[in-house]
Amino acid sequence: MGRRQFILAILFAAVVGGQATDNSKLSAYIREIAQRKEAGGRRLESGDRRQPPRLLTAFVRIDPLKADDVWRAYGCKPYAAVGDIAIVGIPPGSLNALSDHPAIRRIEASPSGRATMDTTSVIVGAAMLYSQSVVPRQLGGPFTGDGVVVGVMDIGFDLTHPTFLDATATTSRIGAFWDQLSRDTVDSQLAVGRDFVGYDIVRAQQHSADGLIQTHGTHTLGIAAGSGYRSPYRGIAPDADICLVSNAVSDDIVLIDSADIDKYTTATDALGFKYIFDYADRQGKPCVASFSEGYPPLLNQEDSLYAAFLDSLSGPGRIIVASAGNEGFAQTYFCKPVGQPAAGAFVKTESKTASYRIKNSASLQLTVCAYAGATADALQFTSKGFLTDSVLTDTLFVGGDTCAVSVDRHPSTFTADTVYAVQLTANRQLSSLPPLAIVVEGADNRTEVYGSSSSGLGSHNADPRWNAAESSHNIHAPACYPAVISVGATAHRLGFTNYKGKYRDFSEGRQTGKRSPYSSSGPAMNGLLKPDVMAPGDNIISSYSSFYLENKPEAGDIKSDVGHFEFEGRTYAWNANTGTSMAAPVVAGIIALWLQAKPDLTREDVIDAFSHTCRHPDETLDYPNSEYGYGEIDAYRGLLYLLGIDGIQELSRHQPVQMPFRQEGAVVTADTHLTLSIYDLKGRRLHRSVLASGEQTDIGSLPPGIYAIQATTDSPATTGSILIRY
Repeated sequence: MGRRQFILAILFAAVVGGQATDNSKLSAYIREIAQRKEAGGRRLESGDRRQPPRLLTAFVRIDPLKADDVWRAYGCKPYAAVGDIAIVGIPPGSLNALSDHPAIRRIEASPSGRATMDTTSVIVGAAMLYSQSVVPRQLGGPFTGDGVVVGVMDIGFDLTHPTFLDATATTSRIGAFWDQLSRDTVDSQLAVGRDFVGYDIVRAQQHSADGLIQTHGTHTLGIAAGSGYRSPYRGIAPDADICLVSNAVSDDIVLIDSADIDKYTTATDALGFKYIFDYADRQGKPCVASFSEGYPPLLNQEDSLYAAFLDSLSGPGRIIVASAGNEGFAQTYFCKPVGQPAAGAFVKTESKTASYRIKNSASLQLTVCAYAGATADALQFTSKGFLTDSVLTDTLFVGGDTCAVSVDRHPSTFTADTVYAVQLTANRQLSSLPPLAIVVEGADNRTEVYGSSSSGLGSHNADPRWNAAESSHNIHAPACYPAVISVGATAHRLGFTNYKGKYRDFSEGRQTGKRSPYSSSGPAMNGLLKPDVMAPGDNIISSYSSFYLENKPEAGDIKSDVGHFEFEGRTYAWNANTGTSMAAPVVAGIIALWLQAKPDLTREDVIDAFSHTCRHPDETLDYPNSEYGYGEIDAYRGLLYLLGIDGIQELSRHQPVQMPFRQEGAVVTADTHLTLSIYDLKGRRLHRSVLASGEQTDIGSLPPGIYAIQATTDSPATTGSILIRY
């Protein structure tokens, strides 16, 4: 599970033969739609003239003073705008004319991609932040995300699962829900679907439109904000207010009218993030948005407006978290450094098509080789070809098979390099053809080649020279963007016993506390050092959809259910799942706890806390690095740092494994011989007492606020510090 990718064969019509007029203002995906419309391809408009035209959801960079006039003139429907970037519904037939308008600077969108709690809170140091044995709810409550909005955009939500109810198990905590796949769009002003606002109204919907075939969102939401409902499987921020967006992924395509496909793009996802933050604004609460999806990013200008839009949404009390991706096993990259004459790798994919991006510091020298028998057939492409053609195309003949190769050129948004998009299209699966190699040459060039899990790279004995493929540089978007906190996964639980009593062992290739081998590593394509942080991602136990269980009782992932229980006439599940999809909501939940203490927290504050407090699973590495980022998150040490009290010499930076005292009201009772000290956020010691087992002390003189309590005993298990809100 990582993030979703719509099938390119459905979204893109192959461009063969003549080209439509080149328009540099349109991203490649938008150009494909414009060409398809112009060429009379798949109809994008309703055949019923009484119906409004089908719209494409896209980012548009436009002069804000002229935007309203342009939208009216071209029949566009504006959805949101931040600065000079708008998200707009555009009639596809207007794309070429719209791009010619002088007020328009850029039109972009990309197809959407694919989808990427008991001991977890202990591992990341969050357990004692919300221990009610320390500070009861009637005295202000523990750190549980109270007063914070946790937003989750995902797929497959069970809105009735009791883990999303409050502590009394009577009232839903989901205050707003935008179902982008809902067919009930009466009075909706949203780009797709409709929303439901109000705890009772949301719960009455029961599940998202894809809730019978998906359950990913039920699991990730439970990790971030589930109450645990009478189980050990409590989420990280169990008292947070919740806002949900159910978007669309590749498996949801069966639920989408083919004429509406172009409504579901990265721009639609960006609207989802804005919906979450707008809800938090209406509630007057800080917010963290969690996104456990992703797709291989592009190096050219395809995603520049998406990155900029998310940057505009992020700010004090507004933080975005996303999964890094699960491409750690895949070889998706190779590099030819300056001074090396050539480098290459073999194409690895089960598809008929493969897409690669080449970032080059000088002129392109590209060869695509086919090894059939003792000879090699080859096509060569150079930068000079673009002097006369906007796209270079040729066909490789491999025995009785063919492989069409096209090369497109774009400027890079992130660097001064040039980016080349290489598309291979064969008459049958590329893996069934004789070996194909991508080779780049030129000793004066630094050339980098990027693939993805679906367009992989590898080695082959057909030509040992081309064995440069490696597993790196595969962080997904939007986790690779500057404004987004990118989360990778570590392994802690290496197996579990399912609800049928069978132990499932997933220890192969794992080391406890170390990076999970599937977790994507950096640097990101845009050059940023990613991931930012790590969190547990293996066999994380959380909520699963009752509707999915009912509809798919024999599904393979049901074998990972660890328990079933009844609630109000339905059967619900707890399930163990694995991926960076699970790690991201762990971090989002911890940030919710931090926001409870510091509502104006920024992404920069969070990164600063990571740099000072994260654990370093592999001490042989320097931190930050492209495998672990700043390391594995520590909720407690991070909060001490953010509150500015980690420098108190007497204060432990860890929590006790077992609490050595009990608190009832303002009275603290020792369970063992201990020294109890209380500090305020300025580091001043306000209270100190030495207590024998059973002795009590009164802390009722403390004014309301956040305090650190240090308990020192004869045992390491009961020595440590905790934070309370009094």
